[in-house]
Order: sequence, then structure tokens, then C-alpha cells
Amino acid sequence: MTDIFNNFDKRDFIRQGRSNALGSNAMLASSHPIASLVGIEILKSGGNAVDAAIAMNAVLCIAEPHMTGVGGDCFVMLSVDGSTNIKALNGSGKSSSNAKASALRKNKLTVITPEMPEAITIPGAVAAWSLLHKEHGYMPWKDLFIPAINFATKGIKVHERVALDWSKYKQKLSLDSDTSNIFLKNGKSFKFLDNFKNENLSETFRTIAQEGRNGFYHGWVANDMLKKLESIGGNHTFNDFGKTTAEWVKPISSDYRGFRIYECPPNGQGLVALIILSILEKFDLKNMSKTDYTHIFCEATKIGYFLRDEYLADPELNKLSVDYFLNSNFLDQYVSTIDMKKAKIYSLNDFPDHPDTIYLTVRDKNGMMISFINSLFDAFGSGITAPKSGVLFHCRGRAFNTINGHPNELNPNKRPVHTIIPAMISKNNKLIGSLGVMGGQYQAAGHAYVLSQMIDFGLNPQLALDHSRIFPNNNVLDIEDNFDLNLINKLKLKGHKINYPVPPIGGGQMILIDAEKDVLIGASDWRKDGLAIGF
Repeated sequence: MTDIFNNFDKRDFIRQGRSNALGSNAMLASSHPIASLVGIEILKSGGNAVDAAIAMNAVLCIAEPHMTGVGGDCFVMLSVDGSTNIKALNGSGKSSSNAKASALRKNKLTVITPEMPEAITIPGAVAAWSLLHKEHGYMPWKDLFIPAINFATKGIKVHERVALDWSKYKQKLSLDSDTSNIFLKNGKSFKFLDNFKNENLSETFRTIAQEGRNGFYHGWVANDMLKKLESIGGNHTFNDFGKTTAEWVKPISSDYRGFRIYECPPNGQGLVALIILSILEKFDLKNMSKTDYTHIFCEATKIGYFLRDEYLADPELNKLSVDYFLNSNFLDQYVSTIDMKKAKIYSLNDFPDHPDTIYLTVRDKNGMMISFINSLFDAFGSGITAPKSGVLFHCRGRAFNTINGHPNELNPNKRPVHTIIPAMISKNNKLIGSLGVMGGQYQAAGHAYVLSQMIDFGLNPQLALDHSRIFPNNNVLDIEDNFDLNLINKLKLKGHKINYPVPPIGGGQMILIDAEKDVLIGASDWRKDGLAIGF
């Protein structure tokens, strides 16, 4: 069907790594093996890709409680029939009806920190799951939560990467007694092989399973959440919870060397990935040295993030259209400023950094494909938990700023700029894949980087996800430990400031479809406990 499959590099078995997963019936990938197993069981029981995704994410609320939860937000891309007729679902919640940056400015507050009530926007995830299943699910809604209820009640073993992450947040989890009662074990972080349970959350899942979205946004669960928010000074209302909805929106897309890349529109940062790719496409990357390629990627990324910080916001408030951003003449103004010999310095952004998200993807036997991402923003979100429901709140509202008149200024009933972005890929008007790269701010750069590694340099999905990562973060290059040291030295000569080594950057999952060979290719990178599996 397309050259991308014929040009892939094969795995070098002399080096450590993973093989791609293969299947001809169905394929899925997630950041946790138990979630992947649950997804396979759903598919084998007759469920479709939507059913599997919802069930998997519910399990991840217990398996990776620092990354995802019912107290967070969700974005989805969906192809119901395996075609390029792709739908996008915005499941990001809004600020409270009483939220105002002016009140913060009056109190001399310029930054929204995770524990502030202003950081807690109304969680949109459950609204997204509900709408997604109502329109495209197959199995009974209540059946999808049986695995999550069982794990929340009986516990799930803490895996290695989860344990590593957990160990870093003992102090944060100690600040709120309701949080420490659930997420600390005798005052300490849960460790590898420990059994973690959240029995209060199991009751919330039971209520959601029986009553749907109303079981979360109304009744005892909403009452519990609201009381907790009031106790920390929040001004959220029952109406804020009750009116929460998810929305189907039209994906944005652009071409990259003959491939079509689809992203969710703003308020997500998928547009930034398309901007970076549009800049990269202007250069003959294959015939560049690794140093020049990496330099170009970093400069393109800095431009993309600069434009994000200047303009992106709730889609109703964006200053410029998506088409305007991707217009060649507009981007040419910025490309002309790239100096091949010297790194350019951009104004520092105050967008909060965070590495904590789950991404999963499923393709079922009938061709339905879903690209699904859910997040608490920071590790363990706000660190604030509603006691009876076991709901750990995210802190997505800290992505707002307090700048008077800025499109992303905190104001009532408003969605903040989002970092979490699922994606899909087509070629010759045929859907060939879905992907996501976790890692907070890194995600837009990660999409562009992984796709470039495949399309420009022939890396197969697993190799592309595993490839050493670099991220221009506020004019400093965050570089993973296994990066080429000689290349780092050459980047220094171009004036790049280096932060090396940094912990593994994000994670990632992917599925590609080779229709000619009737095979599905799945990949999940080494940075998480994840698993791609097909049948």
C-alpha cells in the first residue's frame, strides 16, 4: 500500500530492545501490561475498539494512578469504519463559573500552582467516555468497568516504572490527608510488587457503571467532590459539574512527505506537531548530517512552541485560524530566521512542565481504530483527593495564565490549553495508523520526532518509539542518557545549552496497518511498563 513498510529498518538483535508486535485480527497497545490484557479480553468477548479503550483506561486509573483517573481529562480520535473519516472528541473540562485571573492578580498571584483550587478544572474524562460509548460502543456500559472495579477492590501489583514514579512524590502525597490515606502505605510510597487498591474509587466506578455520566456529575460522587473543593477554598458549583459535556470536533491535519497527519484541534497542542512537521518538510533531512538534522528539529520545535504560547487557547478564543498557522507564507517568516550555525534564543515560556499521561490505541477486527489519551496533568494531579469517592483531582487549570487579555487567561467556563494529543496517520486517503507520545509539553515535539524517524529515516514503529530523545525546553536541550555524546558536543558548538542526562522523556504507543500483507504492527516503547499485543 505504501513505501513506509518496505523501507523500515529491521531490529538489530545485537542491541537491547523490543520487537514489534504483529497480528492480523486486532491490535492494541498501552502503557501497562494488565490494561493491555484487559483490552484483549474485551475484544475476544465481542467488544469493539471503543469498549476496549474505555475498559483499559478504567484499569489504568488503578494501575497508573499517578497518570490518569476519573478526575482528569480525555481526548480521542476515532475512525469508526477504518476509513479517513476521522472524528475527534474533546473531553477537556472547563474552569468554574467563578474563576477569574483578575482575583489572582489582585492578590499578587501570577502563577497557578497544582494545589490551588484554581488549578482544578471540572474533570471532563467521564463525560468523554460516556459520549464515546453512547454513540459507538457495543458491549453493555456496565460490563466495561468490571475489571476496574475488581482491581480497585482487590488491588493491583505495582509495576517497575510505576514504582519509580511513585517514589518521587511522597512529600506531595503527604500534604492532603485524604490523599495520603489512599496513595501512601504507612506513610511511604508504594513500591515494586506492593498491592495497591482504592476501594473508595471502586464505589465510584460502580456508580458510574450503573448510572452513567450522571453517576459522576450528580449525586453522591459530585457532592463528595464539591465538598472537598470547598474545603480548600474552591468556588466550584453543582452546576459546573452538572453541565460538563464532551464535544465531537473536526480534526486538523496536514501533509508530511505524502503522509497525512491528523491531530485534535485547539485547545490541544496538536497544531504544534503539525507546525513542526511543516517546518521540517522544508528541509532535505535525509541528506543532512545528524548534527544538522537535530539542530533543525530543535529550532523547528522552538518555533512551534513559541507560537503555541503566543496564540493557543480555548478554541472559541483563538486569535488565528488553524489554516493561518499552517500557511506556508506565515511559517516561511520563521523558517527564514533559522541559522544553521547558531541556536536561536526565544523568550522563556511560563507554561508548566509535566510528564504524566497515559496513551493507548486499539484497532479491532472490523477496522474500527481509536487513539485515546487521558491525563491528570501532573503526577498525582493536584495531590488533592475527594475522600468518599477516592477521586484524585487533576490540576489542568494550572495551564491557564494570569496575563490580562491573553487568549489563555483564566476566566469562567473556559478550557485551558492542553498538552495531551492523540494522532492518526493516512496515506493515499487510506488510514494506516494511530500513535501517541506521552510526556506533557514534549508530546507535540514527540509526535513530530517519531514520525520523522519513520518517514525520513526508515525506523520501524518500535525503533522509532525507542529512539533516543531530545527536547528543546525553554532554550535548553533536555537529552536522554543514551544519546550520542559526539552529537551533543557538536550541538554545543552551535550554541545550544545542554541538560544531559535527563530521565526518560515520556513514553509512547503506536499501531500501523499494512493492508497488503494483512498485518497490524504494534509498538510500546521501553520507557514505561507497557505492552503492545495482537491476535
